[in-house]
Amino acid sequence: MTRHIFEGRCHCGNVEYTFDASAALEVLGLRACQCSFCRAHGARTTSDPNGTLQLRVIDETKLTRYRFGLMTADFLLCTQCGVFLGALMSEAGHSWITINANTLTPPPPLDVPITPMDFSSENTAGRADRRKAKWTPVR
Repeated sequence: MTRHIFEGRCHCGNVEYTFDASAALEVLGLRACQCSFCRAHGARTTSDPNGTLQLRVIDETKLTRYRFGLMTADFLLCTQCGVFLGALMSEAGHSWITINANTLTPPPPLDVPITPMDFSSENTAGRADRRKAKWTPVR
């Protein structure tokens, strides 16, 4: 199987990641969550349940973890440059992430199709189950 390695980071470089994906972005697709947070940040997210992601933080004091709604994921923001990197869910010693594709270097072109997603009808258990099945495991 061909692997696709993507690098990403916040604007100032305090938070970096390596995304080892099983498919190209064209296959994984980009999503636009319709929650107020993601819309306000213009997030275009992607994930790969068959991939892995390694997150590196230079200065943890400059990384904010914000929770809202069902309080089931940490929305990762660099406090130095203000960039939203992605959402991270952890449970029982395992973590899964969906990344904001705008933080890839280089980011995908602005004309790449985006699928709008509305998760507002999910309950806590359903949301966790979807994320475990669809998001990228974190190493």
